[in-house]
Amino acid sequence: MTRRIQLAIVALGALAVLPVGRGAIAGDAAQSGEIRVHFVGCPNSKGKVKCALYNNPDGFPMDRKSIVQSAAAPIDGNGAVCKFKRLPPGKYAVAAFQDEDGTDHMRKNVIGIPTEVYGFSNDARNMLSAPSFDQAAFTYQGGTMDITIHAK
Repeated sequence: MTRRIQLAIVALGALAVLPVGRGAIAGDAAQSGEIRVHFVGCPNSKGKVKCALYNNPDGFPMDRKSIVQSAAAPIDGNGAVCKFKRLPPGKYAVAAFQDEDGTDHMRKNVIGIPTEVYGFSNDARNMLSAPSFDQAAFTYQGGTMDITIHAK
C-alpha cells in the first residue's frame, strides 16, 4: 500500500473526530445556501456517515486542518445526507465515509485497507491512492446544491 493511500485513510478517519458543522471560511461573508451531499450505497444502516468539505488542493484529503466544514448524518435506507451551510461560492471537494461502529475513525484491516465504505465528490477514484483535489472538485455558485457520492 502506498504512503498516499495510508495518509488518505488516516485523513478520512481524522475527519470523524472534528466537531460537526464547525469551521471558518476565509473571505467574504458566507451565503445562506447549502451543499447537500447524498452519500449512497451504504451496505447497512449502522452508524452515521461522516463528511468533510475542502476548498484547498494543498490539504485534500489528508490534512484535517484544511477541512472547511465537517458534518455527520444518520443513515436512512442505504444512504445519508450531509449538509454544509453558509458557504460562499467557490471550488470545493468532499471526502466521506460510513462510521458503522461509532468509533469516529475509519476501520481498517491489518494491512491498512478500509473496511468501512468511503467516497469522494465526483465519485473520484484512483487505483492505488486517494484522488487529487482537482479530480474531486466541483464549483458551487451559491444557493442550494445537491451532489451524490457512491460508496466504495
